[in-house]
Amino acid sequence: MIFASDLDRTLIYSSKFLEGAEPDRPIRNVEIYKGKEISFMTEKAIRLLKELSQQMMFVPVTTRTVEQYRRVSLFQTEICPKYAITCNGGVILENGQIDRHWQEYVQTKINQSKTSLEEVKKRVVETADAVWLESIRTVDPFFIYLIIKPELAPAEVLNEYARWAAGQGWEFSHQGRKVYFIPSFINKWDAVQYIAEKEGKKPVLTAGDSYLDVCLIEKSGCGLIPRHGEAAADYGHLGLTETSGIAAAEEIVEAALLKKLEAAL
Repeated sequence: MIFASDLDRTLIYSSKFLEGAEPDRPIRNVEIYKGKEISFMTEKAIRLLKELSQQMMFVPVTTRTVEQYRRVSLFQTEICPKYAITCNGGVILENGQIDRHWQEYVQTKINQSKTSLEEVKKRVVETADAVWLESIRTVDPFFIYLIIKPELAPAEVLNEYARWAAGQGWEFSHQGRKVYFIPSFINKWDAVQYIAEKEGKKPVLTAGDSYLDVCLIEKSGCGLIPRHGEAAADYGHLGLTETSGIAAAEEIVEAALLKKLEAAL
């Protein structure tokens, strides 16, 4: 059995999103960047995740780059997954090393794509306004994302980006200050499925908060979306936590452990 889960705002939380962190729910820092503690988990969630990783295969699945994923110290020292999926499915790490077979597959898809990363970036440059666009960042060769001022970004512009991206075979996701444009063939589920087939493990349990995680929840048929998540409004019927904020991580891991127990009976 595999538990494949998104990280940010699903299992780990920045200080900005520590709702649910009551005094009787101790938290621990799991990521330091430029000398600052930036990501946290509850002690209970860490303990449960350690227990889970001993009972089944735990696969972190994130839109973070490899470098950003490696900053999460918990997964480098205490819980060391055999596999990790980064760059939204663009890169698979096996025992810390890039899976070259998967990399070649993704690169072939990129080469065959009708719309290039450069074309998407050009579209944004030509239509965005510096009033709300702070920067355009490239996760080469996989996707781009924008850093925006969400309170100033016109909804009609973002909606138009979403329609245009869909017409190009790209996924669009607006998550707070970040706006993602990602080719549809670079997705979290395909990477999870590749690992499941490689390891001969099924079923797959999943969790994730954003629209980029919906493919995980839909295609696994057994997943949870945190109640606070971006995807909760439109896809909560697929599986929704009772709790919100950092407490949702505990509920998600407990649910996965329960599924494992039920499967054993």
